Amino acid sequence: MTSDIHLKVWLQLAKSSKSIEQEMETRFHQRYRQSMSRFDVLSQLYRYNPDGLPMGKVAEQLLASRGNITRLVDRMVNEHLIERCASPIDRRVIQIRMTRKGRQLFEQMAQAHADWSEELLGDLTAAETQQLLELLKRTNHAFKIATEPDINPEPDR
Repeated sequence: MTSDIHLKVWLQLAKSSKSIEQEMETRFHQRYRQSMSRFDVLSQLYRYNPDGLPMGKVAEQLLASRGNITRLVDRMVNEHLIERCASPIDRRVIQIRMTRKGRQLFEQMAQAHADWSEELLGDLTAAETQQLLELLKRTNHAFKIATEPDINPEPDR
C-alpha cells in the first residue's frame, strides 16, 4: 500500500484554493460589485495588451467556459468597462479592450487584490511565503509534465 501523502497534499491545495478564491470573490463583490471573472478579464487585457486581444485569446487564459465568457463580455461592454473592436490585422477577428473606466476600475481592484492577498497570507513569514511560492511553482511544473502528451515517446522495441 502506498502512502497517501500525495492525496493529502492535493486535498490541502484544493481546500486552500477554494477558500482563498471564495474570500476574494466575496470581497470583490462587496467593495466593487464585481466578480473574480471580471477582474480576470480586465487583468488579461491589462497584462497582455491594453490595445486589445482577440476574445478567443482572453478565453484561453480564463477559468470560465467560452459561453460564459461571451455573456460576461456582453455585460462588461454594457457597463462600459470594455469594448469590442475589429482586429487591425484581421478585420474578421473581434478583439476586446479596456475602456478608461475599465482601466481605472482594474487599477483599484488590483491594489485591493494585492492588499487582500497580503492580509490573507499574512501569518506566513517572508521566508515561508517564498518557500510556498517555489513549492507551488514546482508543483505546477510537475503537473504540467504529468499531463502533457509525451512528444518523444519511446520507440517500440
